[in-house]
Amino acid sequence: MDFTILVRYGEIALKGLLVRDRMEKILIDAISWRLKRIGVEKFYIRRENGRIFIKISSVKDLDSLKECSEKLTKIFGIVSASPAIEISNDIETISLVSTELAKKNVSNRRIASFAIRARRVESYPITSKDIEKIVGQKVKETLNLAVDLENPDLEIFIEVREEKAYIFTDIIEGPGGLPYGVEGLCISLFSGGMDSTLATWLIAKRGCEVIPLHMVNKPFYNDEAYQRVFEVLKKLREWIPRDKFEVILVENYGELLKKLSDYIPLRLRCLACKKLMFLIAQRLARERNAKAIVTGESLGQVASQTLDNIYVISKGIEIPILRPLIAFDKQEVADMLRKIGLFDATARDVGKCGFLPLYPETHAKSDALDHYIDLFNKLVNQAVYRSIYVD
Repeated sequence: MDFTILVRYGEIALKGLLVRDRMEKILIDAISWRLKRIGVEKFYIRRENGRIFIKISSVKDLDSLKECSEKLTKIFGIVSASPAIEISNDIETISLVSTELAKKNVSNRRIASFAIRARRVESYPITSKDIEKIVGQKVKETLNLAVDLENPDLEIFIEVREEKAYIFTDIIEGPGGLPYGVEGLCISLFSGGMDSTLATWLIAKRGCEVIPLHMVNKPFYNDEAYQRVFEVLKKLREWIPRDKFEVILVENYGELLKKLSDYIPLRLRCLACKKLMFLIAQRLARERNAKAIVTGESLGQVASQTLDNIYVISKGIEIPILRPLIAFDKQEVADMLRKIGLFDATARDVGKCGFLPLYPETHAKSDALDHYIDLFNKLVNQAVYRSIYVD
């Protein structure tokens, strides 16, 4: 009997053989990185027909294994993980170990009913339903528990493979998606607020490596807004399976906005600011061979995000702009951030942007910023970059 973390992944299994092999290897690399980051030194990982199995030499019980399993679910590509007991796959051993696991749970909490949930490979001679009946009868007779398939107090899961079986009670949900980095590099416009943070997380979930790009907007925002950026980045960093997590700051962005304001009509300030961000991000993307820009825009949420204005600020940008939140409302954004543990830091009130006009343009004409393209290009060339790395 061994203790093993059983890791499940989803859409990777639907890929062609070569792509699937590459993605599985990248996912295993991410798991290895995460284990080392949480202080696990000795472990063994193997993959087998849609599953990844992890043995950690220092772990000798399910409770400790559950802690490790929970930390592994901050890995993109993992659908779920279960701390499991690995045994031989003969039905007598499965019945015995399942009964012992049920007995342990009964002693730890009040349990009156149970259910057995079994899965097995096609080559196994006993069907899943028959496994459930055989094991369920053993547990019922030994512990005098009622069988309840709809709403049991305890569920025992059995997964039978070609050579081994895995018994467990916990299925810990992961983010799903694709392994980090399999889709290439993106530059993500990052303010540290709710929308840009979730957009960055979602595009990373879809397999993109991200470099957050933050515009240091002093004097148009305060020190608290600046500090929030780094607080959020530290939390986001836990999802990035890299030894170095690079963030790029445009340190003189506030000065660029001052120059912009000398020429741009007041009502167009927000659009001009966003256009300048896109152009700076596009330049950086070309330098880094990134394939897209990521933003947290949601259609109609604020003045700069009406469809007319999105058209204006996107006009002339020559690389894709990815908008993962385009159809989300604010409540949906907040709910998702709560689920992934990023809400409290991102939702902190840090005041309004001082560059924002009282009455911004909500439906600009398509050529509203065309006359200022030379000015934009001049300011892009004056942008001062600095890379930092989040531990």
